[in-house]
Amino acid sequence: MDVVRGLGDVLERPRALAIGMFDGVHVGHRAAITRAIDEARARDLRSAVLTFERHPLSIVNPTAAPRLLTTLEERMRLIADLGPDELVLLPFDVDMAAMSAERFCGEVLVAKLGARVVVVGENFSFGAGGTGDAAMLAACGRVHGFETIVLRLMSERGQTISSTRIRGLLASGVIDEVREILGRPPSVAARVQSGAGRGRALGVPTANLEVTADAMRPGRGVYVARAYVDGAWYRAAVNIGRNPTFNGDAPLADITEAFLLGFEGDLYGHLLRLDFLAKIRDERRFADAAALRVAMRRDIDVVARLDDAAFADVGLVPLPSS
Repeated sequence: MDVVRGLGDVLERPRALAIGMFDGVHVGHRAAITRAIDEARARDLRSAVLTFERHPLSIVNPTAAPRLLTTLEERMRLIADLGPDELVLLPFDVDMAAMSAERFCGEVLVAKLGARVVVVGENFSFGAGGTGDAAMLAACGRVHGFETIVLRLMSERGQTISSTRIRGLLASGVIDEVREILGRPPSVAARVQSGAGRGRALGVPTANLEVTADAMRPGRGVYVARAYVDGAWYRAAVNIGRNPTFNGDAPLADITEAFLLGFEGDLYGHLLRLDFLAKIRDERRFADAAALRVAMRRDIDVVARLDDAAFADVGLVPLPSS
């Protein structure tokens, strides 16, 4: 997959485009991208995905900008896995935010990208103030000579699939439903930073992730995850929260810390990815460090024994209890 940042280096070729923010690259997003790829192959066009480097609301209304399900790098990786010829990243800025729907259609889709087919979801909006919708896009296509394919929104468990819904489920720790919607485990990736060292003191050294404030992660609790670092996979017990046993009710920011089963070495500064597979329990305050240590060992045993296809997919087999 070729990656083009901005419109300056875009080659003049006829394209079948899937357009969207595609945060999370959930099953609905994948349906749109796959449809564009299929249309391109059938019509001898270049298959392309058009998306933005940042969420439009981060410019238009920063206070309403959502926490993102995927980093840009993760979004790019997930899109690449689907096999389009090209990914076009637009740097959404104040100029792009002010561009009318008509200008976007004519100057971007037609003049720059040579659109012959454009695939969007039925809730698609574009142009300054979001004034353009799928119907306007179709009308633009009739004027400029491209076909617009509008896909119905997909549903799961009787509810529409959307990035907003996924964020709500993640915040509630409903990992099984999120996995169904995404078609894969939800994940977070960040550098490992130094922490308070309490895990090591308890005999369970943890890696503390430097997760950015705008990144979405599951709500507070203890989770089963698979961890990827330096080309290898591990089972992991992950805690997200404020460590109330030590910090009480202090209004601290949530931390994400992971214990990797079988890992030996130093992780500081390394990029660590966590794929969340299941929730073990809610975060709770224990009477003392000894009680917390017992609970942590129980959590690790759950992680060791869990038989999950996501573990098998990367060659991780169940382990004996500690």
